[in-house]
Amino acid sequence: MAFVTRKRIFWGCLGTLVGAVALVLALAAAQPGTYRIERTRPIPATEAQITPHLTDLRRWSEWNPWADIDPNMTLEFSDPAAGEGAWYTWASEEAGAGKMTVVSIAPREVRYALEFTEPFASEADVVLTLEPAGEMTEVTWAMEGENDLGGKVVSLFFDMDTAIGGDFERGLAKLEGVARATGD
Repeated sequence: MAFVTRKRIFWGCLGTLVGAVALVLALAAAQPGTYRIERTRPIPATEAQITPHLTDLRRWSEWNPWADIDPNMTLEFSDPAAGEGAWYTWASEEAGAGKMTVVSIAPREVRYALEFTEPFASEADVVLTLEPAGEMTEVTWAMEGENDLGGKVVSLFFDMDTAIGGDFERGLAKLEGVARATGD
């Protein structure tokens, strides 16, 4: 009799686990297939003062909000580290690893390809746009990409817009500081 009871408990637990996994997968499948995270900040600097910090990846490092996460982060830059085709890679126990490449530079817009290799592989498109607004420049930082099944599952438990958006806000605040300080 005890054996039958244990067997029922086992099958009941297994059924509950399978049901929970099926529910999570069904909810994940219903999530959007793409994501977009965007933040805007008015910066009291001109487009000419801001642009060099976007197109030169060594200068990008001065305002990168993730640079402070791990003081042992290793960075490698292309030569030259500025302009279309320039890239940098990072590797860190705290911030993962990846590569960012400048894809295009146009008036008021810089586009990047972002490739994460750790802790998981994914790709994203990043764009920073500059819109003059009187004595200010509205800087918008946006990132978008595909949301695969793994990303959809993560989105059920982790609000990427809040987490990454907060990083964007910190980065834009740091960009304001370096753009105003250098007065390029």
